[in-house]
Formats: sequence, C-alpha cells, structure tokens
Amino acid sequence: MYIKHAAKIIPLFALPAIPILAIAWFLGGTPALAGALVMFALISYTLYRFSGRILIKWYHARKIGSVDNLASKAGVTAPDMYMFESSLPSIFTVGTNGQYTIVLSTGAMGLFDESGLGAMLAREIGHIRNGDVPLNTIVALFAGTIAAFSTAALWGSLLTGFGQDHDPAPRFIRFLAMGLAAPPAALLVQLLVARSREYAADDVALELTGKPRQLVECLARLKHHIDMSPAGANPGHVHMFPINVLRVTEWYDTHLSLFDTHPNLEGRVDRLMEGINNG
Repeated sequence: MYIKHAAKIIPLFALPAIPILAIAWFLGGTPALAGALVMFALISYTLYRFSGRILIKWYHARKIGSVDNLASKAGVTAPDMYMFESSLPSIFTVGTNGQYTIVLSTGAMGLFDESGLGAMLAREIGHIRNGDVPLNTIVALFAGTIAAFSTAALWGSLLTGFGQDHDPAPRFIRFLAMGLAAPPAALLVQLLVARSREYAADDVALELTGKPRQLVECLARLKHHIDMSPAGANPGHVHMFPINVLRVTEWYDTHLSLFDTHPNLEGRVDRLMEGINNG
C-alpha cells in the first residue's frame, strides 16, 4: 500500500520540476542543473514533511487532545486531534512520515454525540491504518492550492470595486478563474485518489466499533445536514472528507462536480446494511 502511494507521490513532486530543470540546464549547463536539482529536492522534502502542518494552519485548527483508545485497538500510533471553526460538519486526517492529525470542525462536534463521533473517528483511524493519509494530504495541498485561485480572484474583484460576493460580476470572475483552476486541480484528485479507500475505511470502523448501524446513521445524518444546509469548502480538500460535501446548485458551481471521488453513499449504506443483515 505504502509503495503504491509513494509511486504516486514522487511523480507529483517530480513532474513540475522537469521544465524548470530543463531551463536551468539550458541557461547554465550542468552546475545550474545541479543547483536547481538540490533546490527542488529541498523544497519537495519540506513540502512533504510539513504538508500536514500547512493544512492544519490553513484551517486555523487548535489541538484539543488525541485519539488513544481507537488507535491502540487498531495498532497505529495515536494521532493528535485538532478542531477548527466551521458550520460544515467535516472531519479528515492529515500528515506524513508516520505523524498524523485528525482535524474536525465545530459543526461535526455539534452534529454527533460521543458515540457517533467515535464511529467517525474510527473511520479516520481506518484511513491511517490503510496508509491513505500521506497521499490524501499531498493531493489536498497541491489541488487545494490550485483551487484557491478562484477565491483569490473573487476577493480581488471585491477589493477592486466589483460589488458584494453574491453579486453577478464577482461571481462571474470567480467562475472564469475556476474554469482555469478546476481542470488541473480536479485531474490531480481524480488520477491519484481511489474511491475504494472509503469502503476500506468503513470496514475498519466496523471492526473497531462493532456497531455498523451506528456508522450508517452517522453517514445518513451527515448527508442530510449537508443537503439541508450546504456550506462552502475548498474542492481540492473534499476527497479527505467522509462524504462528498460539494453541491451544484447553479451554473456558477458546475466545476464542483469534477472533484467528487467518493463512492455513491447509497451504495455504501447498502453495503453496510448487508453486513448487518449477514451478521
């Protein structure tokens, strides 16, 4: 599993370097190529090593504890748990190099009781045990940064006097910006993130909690809340969430459909219910 993910992570860092290295060699020969290679190696290592911390800072999350019991039961190192302010009930895990952090929103804390939150945390432990987190984290850093270009364009339009964020002009500018940013960001997500990882995380959650019906109820509650009260999220990060939280409500949002890497929730629920019936 880790070797398979490494085969995806390494090209993600290496491919952007190729044109820069070629230009360096063309302009300065072997010494310039060697210098550029060392520089890219240092940058790549730094981004890989600290990508989880960068995403935690992105969400302004603060540490609230650690997940010890579930981690011990799963046989993995206990991850820290961080919380950030958001009405969107989201929970995801970031980190590389064996150091992982589960990040959840205040919305998730308010949506689930202690038992339900335990079921959702068990899914995140499943991602850790299955080796999904490093790849998810690196993809989120790259794709999320590209996708954030549209938000920067929106704020730029507002600061230059194009009206409020709900007015047609800034929304159209954001739509155009996302038209440029969405295809490469979504391509990274679709090529590198497998839908099957969610099934595997569900399986680990069932193993750790022994309560399949509770997990079904939590996923259904999460979907109902998102359907009733949709909230914004960086589309380049949504592959880390338990379900797809993106909703296409008007033509300005059509690019969001490109980022869905989650299996159909109804199919997941049917699969879990089959396990309940067979049990």
